[in-house]
Amino acid sequence: MIYLDNAATSFPKAPNVKAAMCDFLDNIGASAGRSAYASSIQSARILFETRKLLASMVGLKDCKRVFFTLNATMAINTALQGFLKPKDKVLITQMEHNAIKRPLNFLKEKIGIEIVELPCNEFCELDLKEAQKHFKGAKLLACMHANNVSGAIIPLDELSILCKKNGVKFLLDAAQSLGCVPLFDVMKKVDFLCFSAHKGLLAPMGVGGLIVSDDFDTNSLTPLVFGGTGSASELEFQPSFLPDKFESGTPNMHAIAGLKAALEWIETYGVDKIHQHECEIRNYFLENLSKQENIKLYPTFGESVGILSFDIPRLNLSHISELLGENGICVRVGLHCSPSSHKTIKSFKRKGTIRLSAGVFTTHSEANKALEVILRIAKCKDIS
Repeated sequence: MIYLDNAATSFPKAPNVKAAMCDFLDNIGASAGRSAYASSIQSARILFETRKLLASMVGLKDCKRVFFTLNATMAINTALQGFLKPKDKVLITQMEHNAIKRPLNFLKEKIGIEIVELPCNEFCELDLKEAQKHFKGAKLLACMHANNVSGAIIPLDELSILCKKNGVKFLLDAAQSLGCVPLFDVMKKVDFLCFSAHKGLLAPMGVGGLIVSDDFDTNSLTPLVFGGTGSASELEFQPSFLPDKFESGTPNMHAIAGLKAALEWIETYGVDKIHQHECEIRNYFLENLSKQENIKLYPTFGESVGILSFDIPRLNLSHISELLGENGICVRVGLHCSPSSHKTIKSFKRKGTIRLSAGVFTTHSEANKALEVILRIAKCKDIS
């Protein structure tokens, strides 16, 4: 098996993740912050240390502003539904994932928010000159940092300046970039950062988070979920202190233990090295596939992560997916939960692309073998 679907979920996970999860299940097992016995305290320590590692990764001073969720989608919903009010104006780019589009469209119907799309060209470049015309009067900018179809990285610094200049809050969906791209001072540039642990952070599924900047007033953010927190149990109302205000219910502690191990490995290995390696694999595919007349590429200009989309127009997409799978090549084929991105790069009518997404553990030998299979498939006749 050659795994090239790391944009969906990374595989394999970081070293020691499995051991950390098994150790928690075998030797700790208790809920964090619910009792004073040793294993409960140990569980709480893991929770606290994981918050600290995440805060350090993004340049956050107060680790209590790291709120754990089930995934990036839940984090995005927490921010959008907890912050936006009727008639608020929200800016997004023309190529957003459904994790942003769907909750915003729900809020548009429910409370009447206004959604304005900032234009991008087919190479996923954002038109900053046109974009700046729309910031006046906006409440929030919400967008992906790295596009999950093309790999394109948005101009984060320029957008942050526009937000600060116009008093617009900034939500960054970092599902495809945290752990893959250095983000050591990102919380100075954005107000909300949403992530999943199971992608670039090389950790288990079922954990994500919302990180709120040190300067943001959390009194203006309503929780998405209310309930037991293990604190202030004498009150029948949600506590207002952090992080408890946004963390009701028992956290997924064995997965968080795995996340802690992954973060420690990433810190030691280096995000810079991860980014360099994944882009090397992407560029290898880009260089070699671009030489083939019967393969259509969807390249981007500027910075990117290790994602590349392509197509073999003569063949049926489902047929391509089957042939890749039969040859042990694991990729994602289709619309990737991001129809807006495909409309932007003009692959929507085709019903998507073939997405290659390298990971830190993808070897050059694996990339070469995958390329051989792709080139062989490209010579096939369509059976559709």
